[in-house]
Formats: sequence, structure tokens, C-alpha cells
Amino acid sequence: MARRTGRAFLFDFRTPNLKPKTRNGSATFLWRVSMACSPPTLSFVRKVFSPPSLPFILGLTLVVALLSFAPTSPASPLTLTWEPVTGDSRIAGYEIHIGRASGRYEWVLDADQEGAATDRLEFESAEPGITYYLAARSRNHSRTQFSAFSKEIRISLDGPPIDSGELLVDDAWQWVSFQTAFTDPIVVATTASESDSDPHVIRIAGIEPHGFWIRLQEWDYLDGRHTFDSVGYIAMERGRYQLENGAQVEAGRLVTTATNRQIQAGFSQTFASAPVVMAAVTSDQGTEAVTTEIQSVGRSGFSVGMIEQEASDQQHVAERIDFIAWEVSTGTIKHMQYAVGRTAAEVTHRPYEIRFNTAFRDAPLLLAHLQTTNGGDPATVRWQTKNDKLASLRVVEEQSLDAETGHIPETAGYILIGP
Repeated sequence: MARRTGRAFLFDFRTPNLKPKTRNGSATFLWRVSMACSPPTLSFVRKVFSPPSLPFILGLTLVVALLSFAPTSPASPLTLTWEPVTGDSRIAGYEIHIGRASGRYEWVLDADQEGAATDRLEFESAEPGITYYLAARSRNHSRTQFSAFSKEIRISLDGPPIDSGELLVDDAWQWVSFQTAFTDPIVVATTASESDSDPHVIRIAGIEPHGFWIRLQEWDYLDGRHTFDSVGYIAMERGRYQLENGAQVEAGRLVTTATNRQIQAGFSQTFASAPVVMAAVTSDQGTEAVTTEIQSVGRSGFSVGMIEQEASDQQHVAERIDFIAWEVSTGTIKHMQYAVGRTAAEVTHRPYEIRFNTAFRDAPLLLAHLQTTNGGDPATVRWQTKNDKLASLRVVEEQSLDAETGHIPETAGYILIGP
């Protein structure tokens, strides 16, 4: 049933300095499951959900991390590779239990080597379009003692769900239906055109697996009536991904009351390089207009908070913030070209031109967000010009406290997706 493949689906087993214990004469172990993955073009991307909590069972810690895999044909095997746990002579092998429904396992793959576990298995029956559920456990040589199962992980073989588009949005709530099936979607929309020049924020609410609500909300000192502007959005299944070109992507969320200040948001795993971060308020608990601010973006996390208009008391109720962190890169996703980049610290209230290195056939959707908060005034990024070769961005401040709208230079991040 096993055969080799050039790509690997990796389990990484690392053991801290913990001593195994026994309970009623049987070896039991603490299993911890974390996740990462490495997709290529979206039709072959694998998605893994990180378990939300750890089962506290006595003994060793087993870390399982999905690092990379890709089929060479629609029915290629998944290669499972790991670094065996050391320091406990009772551990003589591992079992990987696999099924097409949660908790109902149809296949058991066993790895055995005298004195220690082998480091490789292959699951030949994996097929695109099928969701698989995996759990692992260690065992002794005679297969009479087993650890508890690890937390179950789920792999969707048909690509990480992602949906993107460009909408005409005004001040009225409108429903946006996804064209992709989601379980736990993260939604970001950060940038609008300037068809209506009145400054505003983008509000998102009511996110469900099949869609979300969106509208433009002018800052509170204005009359609230806003005509249509063009807004790009990206929805992605919550989780961590690594694309075929090596770029890592994470879609996550947090809830905070931090207003006119920032909290630290950590990534589930460290990025190879500091990503570009898009963050959006995705609830509607407070009536005041509010937007997100970002700074200190690094490999392990970033600082994020909300800000109301300058004349406000900056006391905002807790809101949900969704974010997508994506390493600077170019490539293909869901049969579309994409480019993620970061500007120099030169984006101000004057138009700043970005020329695309990717050859788009038409104007791509554009998301942009300041990655710094050098200027203290509440502001958003908007685009004035956008075609298949370039876009111009500028920082737009509100005027609730004074008429001044000049903004000092900032660094902006951007995501482009298009044909």
C-alpha cells in the first residue's frame, strides 16, 4: 500500500525534557498537535485546522506539525514523516488513524522499528475533494499499551477555501454571498475607492459560512450618507497555510476593546519573514465609526487596535477583528494571479503609485493597510487609480477635531488578486 512520492506530508515529533509516567501499569502520554502546511496552486492546497486545546494526559509531549505536502497526480499518496520521540524505551511505534468523518477512522497506518519508531509512512488512498480526519497515538512493541489519541486534525484535500471579489458599497448594509464553502471564514476588507470623497470606514458584520454583511460608515461628524465606492474583500478559512512558492499565510481573529492603543496579536507559528497584515473590524457592537490600526509587524506577531474619530472619547466596546497575514510574494492562488507587497515609508495624503510586477490581464482587486502608525490621526487608505499595471494609494484623515488632513509618511502593505 506504500509507495514513495517526491513531496512529503510531514509530522514533526519533538519531545521536551519530561519524564514518562504510568497509570495503572499502562504508559500514557501528553500529546500536543500544532499545524502548518505548504500548498501550491489552490487546486492542490491542503488545509489543516489546529486543535483549540490540549488534552492533559500524563507523560511525554508529542508535537505533530503538518509542514508540507502536494500530490503529483490526483490520487498520489500523502507521505507522513516525523522525528521519533526519544528517551522512552516503551515507545516502539506509532499509529496514524485516518477517516472521512470525525472520530470514525477507516484506515490505520502503523510504523515500527526495533527500539524506536520509524519516521515515515504513506497514505496512498488520499483523493482531492475528500476531507480526511487524522489522529495519532504511540504504542509499545507488543501493541498492548497505547497512549491516548492526539487531538484530531482535519485535512481538506480540495484547497484552502478562499473567496475574493470587488463590490460597489454605500452606507446601506448589503449581503455578500460566498462562492466557496466555508466552515469558519475570516473576512477582511480594508480599502475603498474615492468616488465619494467623504472619509469613512468599512464595516463588516454577521459573518456566516455562506456570506457576510458590509457597508460604508462615514465618520460620526458627517451626515452618514455615502454614495457607492468600490471595495475589495478576501475571505479565507481560518488557519495556517504555506503555498507552493514557500509563502506562508495565516487567517485569524481576536476580540478586543483596545481603542487608541494597541495589543499584541501573535501568529500560531513564526513566519520565515515578516508578513503583510490586513485587519478589519468584523462585528457591529459599537455604533461609533471605528477602524483598525497596525504596527510592529514581525515574524511572530503584530500590534493591533481600534481608533474612533479624533473628537471621540476613544472608549469603544469589544469588537471582533479578523486578520490575514501573508508573506511578501507573487504567485497563483485559485487559478488567479496574486501579489503581496510592502511600500517604502512614503505613503502620505498625496497619491503614492504602486507599479505591479505581476502581469494582470485586468485591474486586480486591491486591499491595502498601513503597517505603521507614524501619524496619530485616525485615517484609512483609499485608492484613486487602479488598472492592470498600477494603483495609486493615499492616506485619508477625518476632520472631526480640525480641518488639517496632512499625513506624515507611512509604510503600507497591499494584496492584489486578479486574472
